[in-house]
Amino acid sequence: MGNKEKKKQKNFKKKKKNDLPVFDSDHDFLKAFEKKNEIKTDKKRNQINRHGVQVLDDLSDNHNFRENPSKEIFSELLEESFKNREVKPAKKTSPMPVKKRIKRYPPVEVELDLHGYNAIGAQVRARSFINNCKHQGFFTLRIIVGKGLHSDLGPVLPDVVEDVCKEMKKQNLVIWYEWDKKKKSKSGAVIVYLKQFECFE
Repeated sequence: MGNKEKKKQKNFKKKKKNDLPVFDSDHDFLKAFEKKNEIKTDKKRNQINRHGVQVLDDLSDNHNFRENPSKEIFSELLEESFKNREVKPAKKTSPMPVKKRIKRYPPVEVELDLHGYNAIGAQVRARSFINNCKHQGFFTLRIIVGKGLHSDLGPVLPDVVEDVCKEMKKQNLVIWYEWDKKKKSKSGAVIVYLKQFECFE
């Protein structure tokens, strides 16, 4: 009798690849599967997920939740939270400094050469050139005025164009202008940065 019981236990322990037990013909199948289910539920109770939190199989067994929470309590808590909350005024964003804006501008896109123009002609030509570039959507221009080396009276056009740039800066058409080589006496051209985005001021 003892040998038969041992054989039954050995046969019950044998398993196939897909983790199913191998039974004898006289074995009670129902008890075997009940045992297997019990083992699985025990594993679930002690199981921990990847966040380190214990996995619960039946929430209703482990916790007593209120089926109908009071609406009045929730509304009171909501009102209290609104009362305690401090309303901060929205911060006004300060406009971007001109030098920082100029760094984002593209290199010179178009240029105008004023060689051979007299003072009045250069003034009219420079003003119309800046207006046209503004309407066409350009950002950066160069106006070549020359150094006045071949003039008897000295350089005239740099002062004329500088006055035009100052005037147009007051009219909000130009945001900045600077001499090509940083100094008026050394450079024969002025770079003009047009104001294209009024909404960001």
